[in-house]
Amino acid sequence: MRRSTEAWRRLRRILAAGALAAMAAGSPAMAQSAATIAAPSPASRAPPAPPPAAMEGLNVWPKIAWETIATVEYAGFQAAGPPSRGPDAKLWVDSTLIVQLSDGLSIDGLFQFKPRQPLPATDPNKDLFINQGPRRSEGGKMKELYVRYGDYRIGKFVQDFGRGYALLPGFQAADLVAESEQGYEPAEMMGIERIHVFKDEDGGWKQLSVSAFMVDRTFLHQSWPYNEGLIHLNNGGIGNTRWPENVMVTWDVLNKPVGNWAHLNWQASAVRWGRTFRTQRGEVWTTLGADISIPVHGSVDATLRGRYSQLRFYVEGVRRDNFQGFAGRTRQYLSGSAEYMDGPWILDLTTTQRWTTDRINPLQKDELYTASLGYTLPSRTLAAISVAHERVGGERGAYIGVRLTQTLTTCSTCMAKGSAY
Repeated sequence: MRRSTEAWRRLRRILAAGALAAMAAGSPAMAQSAATIAAPSPASRAPPAPPPAAMEGLNVWPKIAWETIATVEYAGFQAAGPPSRGPDAKLWVDSTLIVQLSDGLSIDGLFQFKPRQPLPATDPNKDLFINQGPRRSEGGKMKELYVRYGDYRIGKFVQDFGRGYALLPGFQAADLVAESEQGYEPAEMMGIERIHVFKDEDGGWKQLSVSAFMVDRTFLHQSWPYNEGLIHLNNGGIGNTRWPENVMVTWDVLNKPVGNWAHLNWQASAVRWGRTFRTQRGEVWTTLGADISIPVHGSVDATLRGRYSQLRFYVEGVRRDNFQGFAGRTRQYLSGSAEYMDGPWILDLTTTQRWTTDRINPLQKDELYTASLGYTLPSRTLAAISVAHERVGGERGAYIGVRLTQTLTTCSTCMAKGSAY
């Protein structure tokens, strides 16, 4: 049960893959953290001729895909010491729109509505479950809005560094790793990225991504009704440099066969961050992570009957040197998960361990454990229950929630004129 953002990203890539296949533009796109394994450009890889039935609408533009994932969660947090939070109900929405203007040009947007209000500074448990919903006001804004042209994308998008914040299953599983200040999700960044997909697909699809970026200081950072406001240069914070001088290099491998029974995805990445306002040094991030999917009942008959089963294991390590701009301070993360899917049922177990040190002396040890169980209804509604235990420094607490997640397809592949396909 991936978080709604990751489920949404996978759906976005499926939509993009369908559009590209219909246009005979190459290999389908695949989700990989915040970026995609892009299809090779038509100039570098000649596609086979489509059948006559697929020619209808081939050269009709624009093509539009629009889909939404909405989640209602009723949850509460019980701390070892007061105050606790909730229970109350919160709404999470991820809505994506892809406008394909030609076979090499598109505009992609991801609107996200979720709890955003920071917890009060006077709350002694303000560092526990900081990315969850109870007692936090919601706001919506554009998390991504960029133009993709061939192998480039320009605009606001989550950088392709790390995958734990997107791939750890369960709603609370990414609490210690999400966002960029306390975790390692390079969100709220604007820049330019160049993606190169290698033609050789032996051993899986291989992609090299290079990007330069800085934090979003535009109106796109504002949200409603709760408004996170604008970011200014003198606010500091990760990535808040005057120019897009933060540089990332990422190597992705997808669907690497492991014998005849499993597939492996893995990623290695590094980011060199610029020095920001009133900091000693710029941070350096490095990561290495992998997940493996093992079919249990993967026959065609089992799949058609809705009884496909698989095991999936995930592990990722991340290191942030010069954490928060202090020379010699380091924060390290180690996350892992085990997921079992049997038809409509999904069971997840996850853990994240986080260490913060200053040169040699340990400063803090944090940990998170989660478990969740879900069932997918024929209406594409996922009903789930999850429990989590988190410790940050000397504070600890438990979280329990139930949620309903619904996928709404407004337009799978629509055209301004002609018929949809």
